[in-house]
Amino acid sequence: MEENRSIWKETLKYGVILGLISVVVSVLTYMLDLTYEKWIFLPSVVISIIVLFLLLRSYRDQYNHGYISYGKSVGAGVIMNIYSALITAVYIYLLYTVIDTGMIDKQLSMTESKMIEKGVPEASLPQIMEMQAKFVKPWFITMMSILSSVFFGLILSLLASIFVMKQGNPLLEEEVKE
Repeated sequence: MEENRSIWKETLKYGVILGLISVVVSVLTYMLDLTYEKWIFLPSVVISIIVLFLLLRSYRDQYNHGYISYGKSVGAGVIMNIYSALITAVYIYLLYTVIDTGMIDKQLSMTESKMIEKGVPEASLPQIMEMQAKFVKPWFITMMSILSSVFFGLILSLLASIFVMKQGNPLLEEEVKE
């Protein structure tokens, strides 16, 4: 008889690990004042894909007897990223509402500077900044971080799963099921 397994339960531990690592990277980025630097995106992605690969490989070996299909690996990776996104979202909300309440002002100021650099007419700048201020709220930033984390998590899972998938021998799989 086959036991009832839940991929959501099996991946919870891995999602929490991924989320905690994401928070640590975010805290380091914040402490080193690199939050708004464009180049920091690439090292963050590299760290994320390496960690996701290691977690998916561990999941494959622990729960699937060393074998996993591409689709199941992608699904597990996305679920891990959902858990991670929720943990990271809590951190982001706390960052904007408790840790550094001036982050929104910094972000708006940086946006205004970029608009001026791009040559936006000064007359239309107040209207643009007023519109920006409506969207730069802690709850909105938190929601967008969840959506973007899950989306990028899907892309990273698609990539990592190429290297994690391992098809098994159908004859051996019959023995495992019995």
